[in-house]
Amino acid sequence: MKEDNWLAKLLYVSGTSFNAIQGTVRQMMVEYDLEHGGKPRRYASYNVSSKLIRKAAYKTGAFGGLVSAPATIPGIGTLGTLFVSITADMAYLIRTQIELCYSISVAYDVEMDMEELKAVTVALLGFSGSAEAVKGVAARSLRSVIDELTRVYISKGIPDSAAEISARLLPRYAGRAYKVLPFLGMPLSASINITSTMMVGNQARKYFSTWDDFPESAG
Repeated sequence: MKEDNWLAKLLYVSGTSFNAIQGTVRQMMVEYDLEHGGKPRRYASYNVSSKLIRKAAYKTGAFGGLVSAPATIPGIGTLGTLFVSITADMAYLIRTQIELCYSISVAYDVEMDMEELKAVTVALLGFSGSAEAVKGVAARSLRSVIDELTRVYISKGIPDSAAEISARLLPRYAGRAYKVLPFLGMPLSASINITSTMMVGNQARKYFSTWDDFPESAG
């Protein structure tokens, strides 16, 4: 694995905690069933995944504001914190989004070996935020795209595939440099992190769900 392949490292670090992620999500599923009296599985999957998406979005939003804070302190200044802030923010943001994808796969009871799940996650990270994702694609179309990318990434190898996607992610987030402008940066960074995480989570749910017509308003 290349030393600078930060995305591959995040994938593998996250993978070591997958058992903990499984335990947490399955407990959430049990609690939902106990609270809502045995509704069909799709209700639990949807509502637990919604909670996971909201929680991840809140975490990345809060962290985005936190790492932007030094730029507001006189004497430290924007330039001195620019690269450190973006690096820390990106690492936390992507790590959280990876774990969100893993968690949603558990909520929908998807059985995959870790290499396949990592490949799917890389594909989702690369797809979310693209022009196609912004336009919004049907669940079946999304699955076709992600499945094809997954096959390619598994064939190519996860480290090389992660390096390819990280090269796309960096320019996508580079435009967020303005987030560290004093005082303006904190709310902007939080907003961008929340939006990005919500998009990844919703795309992951669209991919892992087997219920294409499940209503957004389900409770």
